[in-house]
Amino acid sequence: MIELTNDADPSIGDSASTRPSFRRRLLSVVGPALAIGLLLLGVLAWGAVYVALQRSAVEVLRAEANEIEADIVQVGGTLQVGGHAWSEVHHRLADPRVDPVFVQVFDRNNRVLRASTNIDSLSALYPEQPLAPTTPYDWIPTLRTFEAGGQSLYYLVRPIVQEGTTQGYVQVARPLPTYEAALAQYGIVLAVVVALLFGGLMAVVAWAATRVLRPLRRITAFAESTTSADLDERIAVPDAADHETALLARTVNGLLDRLEESFEALRTFTSNAAHELQTPLTVLQGHVEIALRRSRSTESYESTLQLLDRKLGNMVRTVRALLTLTRLDQGEELSTEPVALGALVRDEIESAQSRAAEKNLELCIETEKVWVDGQPDLLREAVQNLVDNAVKYTEEGRVRVTVTEEDGRGVLRCQDTGMGIEAEDLPHVGGRFFRSAEASTAESEGSGLGLALVRRIVEAHGGTLRVASTPGEGSQFDIVLAAAPAPTTAEAGG
Repeated sequence: MIELTNDADPSIGDSASTRPSFRRRLLSVVGPALAIGLLLLGVLAWGAVYVALQRSAVEVLRAEANEIEADIVQVGGTLQVGGHAWSEVHHRLADPRVDPVFVQVFDRNNRVLRASTNIDSLSALYPEQPLAPTTPYDWIPTLRTFEAGGQSLYYLVRPIVQEGTTQGYVQVARPLPTYEAALAQYGIVLAVVVALLFGGLMAVVAWAATRVLRPLRRITAFAESTTSADLDERIAVPDAADHETALLARTVNGLLDRLEESFEALRTFTSNAAHELQTPLTVLQGHVEIALRRSRSTESYESTLQLLDRKLGNMVRTVRALLTLTRLDQGEELSTEPVALGALVRDEIESAQSRAAEKNLELCIETEKVWVDGQPDLLREAVQNLVDNAVKYTEEGRVRVTVTEEDGRGVLRCQDTGMGIEAEDLPHVGGRFFRSAEASTAESEGSGLGLALVRRIVEAHGGTLRVASTPGEGSQFDIVLAAAPAPTTAEAGG
């Protein structure tokens, strides 16, 4: 049993000539993101240097305070301020060249116990009381400052605590470091580096995009240059191609395979259609010319007209089948309704009884109450073509038509005792203008569109056409459609 299906795939086209290129879109997306990333990186680098300089400045005061505290605190917690080396140059002079450090030691009552001599070189506005204590290890250290002697000083106040009791304070000050110029220069260098990095990375992105797009451009050029005469050509897929590009190339090649098959089928269809129409027209023209050569009897003219009527009837059926196939191929939506399949088949069988009687064939029918959802006119045409085909190619015996319901599906089965179909021809049954070798040599006329029309009508209803045959014994055709519930107003006898 062979099941006939239609595997045609639709193709979709789209014009994108006005859309931005992938390279441009990539750069427009990556560019701002890259610029923001590099800018943040530059700000973080500049901020890290700024924090390091601030911490370094605070660390100088902290180290000085630690040294002084270690020198003046004696065993038992008493303060001996003379223990520190107050004669060092940076305690005696206020000259910036010696990096002066101004020190004051206070007792617990905030009285000055000792001060470095370089404080005297500053103005009388120098603080004589401990300033507000500082926390030198903030996440971003802040330098506490005051003005004295016409310059800005930053300071550190350290409580001297022994056994939980504050014995006094060490206050250390130093000229405010001037590294703004260094930071500004560093920022300029950093900005230049960021700009160069941005340009270099954008160039790399552009190069990578060009490299990625190169095979796509080849595929596009191939598609643009391909015509109906070049459908046998295919896109070569290099081994080094990435997965997406290879997948696209294989997809396009698959599309070309289907297009080539469709064009070949169209050429065959056009050729066969022209042949099927040209042959009877030529025959008709020949009979008309013979009839017009001389006067004939009424019986002779009637015979010629009967022949013309038969030939024209065949042509009308061929053209009607072609129009129906074209309409179905265009995807025309069917207007369906509940159809009593058994009643419809009995109506069509009655019209075939006379043709079967002329050949002394037994034409019998057995039906059950089966309802399907379909288009009545198309279903009638499918049944008519199926029964006509069976009667046409059966010389003796019978044609049996049954309608049953099997597993929720309506099955119309047409069995005959005709010539049968060879196994190698079974896959082609239902193809347009296909006629088996036995059918072509038979005396019966046919265009090869009957079963093609049956198959297409069945597919339009979401069903299947199955065929089984044994040469010399006969054939069996099954139309299988989804069964539908009977309408509430349906009369018995379906």
